[in-house]
Amino acid sequence: MRAAVEYYEQKLLFAREFVYPAAEPVFATVGREGARLMLEAATGFAAKYGMEAAVWPRGRGVDLNVTLDGDIDDYYGRVTAAGARVTRPIFTTEYGMRQFTVRDLDGYLLTFIRRE
Repeated sequence: MRAAVEYYEQKLLFAREFVYPAAEPVFATVGREGARLMLEAATGFAAKYGMEAAVWPRGRGVDLNVTLDGDIDDYYGRVTAAGARVTRPIFTTEYGMRQFTVRDLDGYLLTFIRRE
């Protein structure tokens, strides 16, 4: 969990909002420009409260999109310089969206979008 939070902070430039428990985290939230992601270890709250097993690849088929208000080209330059794993470089779609996609440490894809 600690590595996942550090990846979002250091590579994707998200802010750490909450980590629990501090000594050995099983849950965290990170945020950027009003978007908030909740991260949970496989041994976290779901397992503790008898919910669906939290095993990888949980979320297969999920498409995570983060809409940015700021300068997406500047953000793209900063996250690539920080070493983010870009899977689709920045481009403008035919329908007017500027976007790029990265893969996080657990293999999830996040597409960052800015309407032109």
